[in-house]
Amino acid sequence: MFKLEISSVLAFFRRFYIYFLLILIYVPLIFIVLLSFNGQSVRGNIILDFNNGLTGENWISLFTDTSSDGFLVNLLNSFLVVILVMPVSVIVGLLTAFGMWNSKSKTRNIARIASTTNISIPDIIAGISLSLLFTIIWLPLGLNYGYATVVISHISFCIPYAIVAIYPRMASLNRNLINASNDLGASKLKTFFKVVVPHVYPSIIAAAIIVTAISFDDFVITLLVSGNFRTIATKIYLSSRGIKAWIVTFGALLVILFIVGTFILAAIKIFKVKHKNRTNLKLHEKNN
Repeated sequence: MFKLEISSVLAFFRRFYIYFLLILIYVPLIFIVLLSFNGQSVRGNIILDFNNGLTGENWISLFTDTSSDGFLVNLLNSFLVVILVMPVSVIVGLLTAFGMWNSKSKTRNIARIASTTNISIPDIIAGISLSLLFTIIWLPLGLNYGYATVVISHISFCIPYAIVAIYPRMASLNRNLINASNDLGASKLKTFFKVVVPHVYPSIIAAAIIVTAISFDDFVITLLVSGNFRTIATKIYLSSRGIKAWIVTFGALLVILFIVGTFILAAIKIFKVKHKNRTNLKLHEKNN
């Protein structure tokens, strides 16, 4: 009887384990979205009780704050950084991964170890080293910390992530495809764009997403090399005296965009599957 009860409990947990995890993950996100429609205090902190009902005050103030150090300005700064960091990091990562694939095993292993080592270095150490480097090289040239130093720093620590994301897919590239393209008269550049890039295209997209997220979210390194330049991450982490309403609202915005994006991607995938099945059915009926 005791063993039967234990087996029943285990069966219950196995059945509802995934639902329990989903609750742990999504309930806090739903709570953030609800709080974003709550009011704010005089100091701009989020109000945790719902006694006054839901309101759109936080959302209105989020997109109407045009002050020099407001949300929109800092968000724009983050986008301006990502616009340069993402393509440069992905392109360098792609070329490096292709070079690793096309080189000897010793060189390939050295490049792989160097990439993973750079990722494992704590942000505070990387930030201090970059700050010292700019102090020695950048400041003597009469240049100040700001947008340029942030972009250079982000490219520095984002490239290894792009390499790690792209290389495993690159490693599965069949060398015979390259040889066949060359035998057909295609140049090396055309072979690269017609054979290599399409093969690693999913990894390129993944690397772009990873680099964008890391650059957008970085605080420690950015703070050490930014001077008076502020991104949305530094704006959030440097906020004091309570949780600001605009931070909660911005978090809710990201959650909503994530959910909408997920549904759009799922709908596109379902549409492609249905279209493929419909095409296969037509071909099957035509053949019969």
